[in-house]
Amino acid sequence: MNRFALAGGKARRSLTRQVLFVGTAVCIVWFLAVGYRGDVPEQWPELEVPDLRTPPQRMSADNVLPELAERKACYGPRGRLLGQSPDDDLVARELDGPYPQPWAGSFEEMGLDLTVMTVDQRYGPYGFNEDKPDYGRQRVDWDKVDWGQLQNDCFQLNRDRFPEFARALDDTRPEARFGFRNASRFPEIRHWHEFESTRRTAIVLRTWRGYKYMPEDFHYIRSLIAETSLKSGGEYQVILLVDMKDYEGYKNNIFASKEAYQQGVRDAGVPPEFESIAILWDNRLLQSWYPKVDEYRTMWQVFQPMQLLALHYPEFDHFWQFEMDMRFLGDAGKFIDRITTAARNEPRKQALERSSFWHMIEETGDYGEFFRAVDKANDGGSHAWGPIPVPEIMPIGPVPPIEDPRNETFQWGVGEEADAIMMSYCMNANIPNGWPFKTWVQGLRMGLDTPRFYCPPAISRSSRPLLLAIHQAQLEQGIRIPSEATLPSFALWHGLKLSFPQHPVFHRDRENHAMRAKWWRGGPRASSTGLGPDSSSHPRGRGLTFWWESDWTRQLFSAWTGQGGDAPWLLHNFEGKLWAPNIILHPVKHLT
Repeated sequence: MNRFALAGGKARRSLTRQVLFVGTAVCIVWFLAVGYRGDVPEQWPELEVPDLRTPPQRMSADNVLPELAERKACYGPRGRLLGQSPDDDLVARELDGPYPQPWAGSFEEMGLDLTVMTVDQRYGPYGFNEDKPDYGRQRVDWDKVDWGQLQNDCFQLNRDRFPEFARALDDTRPEARFGFRNASRFPEIRHWHEFESTRRTAIVLRTWRGYKYMPEDFHYIRSLIAETSLKSGGEYQVILLVDMKDYEGYKNNIFASKEAYQQGVRDAGVPPEFESIAILWDNRLLQSWYPKVDEYRTMWQVFQPMQLLALHYPEFDHFWQFEMDMRFLGDAGKFIDRITTAARNEPRKQALERSSFWHMIEETGDYGEFFRAVDKANDGGSHAWGPIPVPEIMPIGPVPPIEDPRNETFQWGVGEEADAIMMSYCMNANIPNGWPFKTWVQGLRMGLDTPRFYCPPAISRSSRPLLLAIHQAQLEQGIRIPSEATLPSFALWHGLKLSFPQHPVFHRDRENHAMRAKWWRGGPRASSTGLGPDSSSHPRGRGLTFWWESDWTRQLFSAWTGQGGDAPWLLHNFEGKLWAPNIILHPVKHLT
């Protein structure tokens, strides 16, 4: 990537015409010189040939959808309408003093509630402390709760809010919808324009056969279903995507019959209350669909099962991928709504550039100041105005409505759903850095020079068109890059909307200005390119509340839930109780 991209599309198209002209001339010379011979030397260099593939249908530059009608209340696990049942309600309060200021991100910009909760208020509705005699809520026989049915009933109650093409998810347990490539009921390739919008989003929790479900997992999953799916009137649907780990000697072919699939659900150890939301997969399924990729491990290809979900489950426009070691310390549904809204309202212009810096209030002021600093660093232009050219990719994203981004006033994309919502900031793989997966590239002619961006961890939301495009590239061309680079890179190659809504993140060493400076690295004002800090080197993220390697998150959660340890400064101690702010923790690993 270089500053050439800032000038807009005219110069790029001029260069492309020159390349095509030269390429055509080279082909003619080649044919006259050696084309009639059958003994072309083995060392003869590979020549570029015209791309004869059929260009895909491009999206419209105006993809703004109308708001849905008001949500209707749904029934919760206690058989009562949510919002009318105190036993099912969360109870949040405001602090008497100032709310803690995040190390990065912003509560105000995200529209998040400045509230705190005790663990009883947060997880009490979902069984926390229900074994104690002073538990003040109606107890639930959780094994008899059918979370899949509750979600489908909620959708049916709200059926008239959705487009006519929306459907309830009614086949998660009786049989597998997934199938091997040569036996699938669905076409191998499906294009974005073959689908109608449903306005529904799947929230996918990744788990696996033999996973040990701890009490905090039950509270987490129950709260996620109630607060996203049931409180949204069916806009979300929570799914457990279960890896059967057949590479560890599991012999049952779960796709052979209904009985084999149901046996797989039992073998997976899915708790009874969640069986109806479980969708099983295994490596044999991935191998049948993506033989050219020849890599299926989660660390490298975490999105392959998600790609198959997009292919086989047209009920959903978007797919959140969450992990079992995430924890929402406030209302999960409200938090996800705010993240989605922030991404929807972000303009396309300089979205990548803003995603390559962390917004730190103490360094740059409010989000408006940060926004203007990024614009100034880019001279009003953008490194990703329309698709970023990669020879193997024929983009499906729209043509920008204005040729030169410097003439656009941050209006394009406002109100448009983001195709890739990243939950952490993005880094450019093409500058010197210590990213351990940098050299892992296959199926791309430019090799290590291919423009790539990575945004760890792989917790993110992807649109169906984006996942289908990745699916096609992997099935037909065998293109592969590491998991944490897959969504942002493919989105940018196709000219799809990417966004990093800067949710609040805290650091264990809140007063360590030297630590903050090492992450800030001068910010946009000191960037020579406007595309991230010039230096890619930053400290370890063990003290962050949201980062792939953090260990402070477990300390916070353990202290808050009474599992031991000193209370970190971020927890507010009042009247002998610990109150947590409205943030996400990741990762929160099981205590062993």
